[in-house]
This record gives sequence, C-alpha cells and structure tokens, in this order.
Amino acid sequence: MASGAEPVKAMPPGWRGRLRRGLLRHVSQLSAGMLTVCLVSLAWGEVREDVREAEQLTRFQRTAQYLQDAPRELRGDFATIALSRLASAYFAEAKLAREQARQQPHLMSWSVRVDRYASQMPLLLDDIELGFPVRLSLGAEKSLAITVADRTVILSHPRLYEQNAFEQGILVAFCARHHCEQFSADNRGEAPIPLSVAKIRPQWSFTAHESTCTYHGIVVRFNNTRNMANARLICEQFMQEVMTLTDELAWQSRHAVPIDWGQLVIQPTPHRPEHMLQLNSLGDTVLVTVPMLYRSSGLLSQVLPWIRQRVTQQVDPHLELDADDYGWQKP
Repeated sequence: MASGAEPVKAMPPGWRGRLRRGLLRHVSQLSAGMLTVCLVSLAWGEVREDVREAEQLTRFQRTAQYLQDAPRELRGDFATIALSRLASAYFAEAKLAREQARQQPHLMSWSVRVDRYASQMPLLLDDIELGFPVRLSLGAEKSLAITVADRTVILSHPRLYEQNAFEQGILVAFCARHHCEQFSADNRGEAPIPLSVAKIRPQWSFTAHESTCTYHGIVVRFNNTRNMANARLICEQFMQEVMTLTDELAWQSRHAVPIDWGQLVIQPTPHRPEHMLQLNSLGDTVLVTVPMLYRSSGLLSQVLPWIRQRVTQQVDPHLELDADDYGWQKP
C-alpha cells in the first residue's frame, strides 16, 4: 500500500460473490501473476473470517462444528448422548408440571405437550442405532440442530438458564469416551491434564498454639485447641476442591476457551450436586462439585489468584488462609 493511503474499509454484505464474479469477468485481462495474487488474497480473507467466527463459539459449539464433517460413528455417538440427555430434561420437566398441576390445573396441558415432545427422542435414538444418517448444524443463533433421517430437533433445554450447564454435561460425557483434544484448534501436544484429581494429602505442622496444613503453596491455619479430626477433613476437602477447579480451568484454557477471571462466580445447579461457573460472555461453562468454595463467603476471590497463576504461569504462588475466617473451626 502506498504511503498515506487510507485503510481498507470492511466490504458490504455480498462482496465475496461480487468479487468472484468480477474476477471471472476480467480474467482474460489479468496476467497470470496478478490473478494468483487476487485469488490468494481472497482465500486468506476467508481463512481470517473462519478464525474470527471460531473465536465467537463456545467449546461445545466448536466441537459440534468439528463433528459436522467427522466420521459417522462420532456424529452418531454425540447425537445419542445429546438426545438422551434432552429427553431426560423434558421428561423431568413434564413430571414437575404434573406435580404442580395439582395446585395449577392449567399446567396439565403443558405437561402433556412436553411428554409428547420427549417421547419423540427414543424414536430418534432407535434410528441412530439402526444406522440412519445424522447431521449436526449450528443455526443463526448458534443453537445446535440434530437431524436424524428427515427429523430435526433443536438442542434446547426446557429451562433457558440451564442451557449452558446442559451443554457442558453433554460435552463432558462425550469427551469421557473420545479424545476431544483432536477437536481443539490449539492442540500443541502438551502433557495431558487429569480428568480427576488424585487423593489430596496435605502436609501438617504443629506448634503449641496452632496447626497448619499445606499443599502446593496453600497454607490453612487452624487453632490447635479445637477439633483436630474435623480440621483434617476440612483441609483435605478444601484442597481437593481447589485442585479439581484448577485442573478443570486448565483443561478449558488448554482447549482455547477464554476465561474471564474477574467475573467467575460459583452458582448452584438445580437438582444436581455439581456447581456451575460460566467462564466468559460466550457461555462456556464448567460443572464441578465444590460445596466449600460455594458456601464459604469470599473464599473464591481469595483462591482465584492462586488458581490463575497455576493455570497461566504453571507456578504455585503462596496463599495463607485462617480457618476461623470461614467458620471451619468446630469446638
């Protein structure tokens, strides 16, 4: 570009089609070298747009996008897991509506419709097992549509606020059976992150007035005159939760999921033991069982800097906590 030239502005919708037609119309006037330059520039523009689009997808959506062209067995397995969980969600919704209809009769018709919808899922699952073709597609709103033979189902949880956790549950179940690292855009062959944390064994030290448990730079102080048997259980549970959450976030980061560290909040999930953390504005979510981190006010904000450094810098910073601050000391 010549010095002082204005920056290129974004082209309006349809520019790519018009550009291709223009190239074909004037191909006879272009030299072979100039034509090559134009075509390479066009292809590079398409690649950059694909990258930008991928950056706007959750890991669940990126996995579904990858599976669109994956072997039939992979698509079928993913669809089976997703539709089975969708059926369970709708059957549970219908059951709840029937129970509530005792006080609110108008909900009975809703439960009938939900039951009827859920009853279609086993038919689709039978078709998948029989070998009918399965197609996955992301719609305009990035919702996933599963088509089996000629029937299409939108993978939408009956309760919108549970959608992210619902998708994460499907992804966890699918990745437990397949190596999801192959679907990552940033698979660098790094050492694998364990799916489950091994049994935590903190180190203990004692003085006349207090005892401390330590694990990878985290120190928790207990009053030595209190219930030490309870202190041991508390410390092990706490360290186990911290390492579980750390490994989960490290796994997500490894797979190119952006983490908004300043916005992480632990939320409960209805009728399930796991807790949910939404990682970013796209909707990427993790499910972990961390009751102590959830119930102890202010604890997550104290622990997150330690977790962040371990995930991003692969180091264990120092963190000290007092058990009394979180009500962990019992008489």
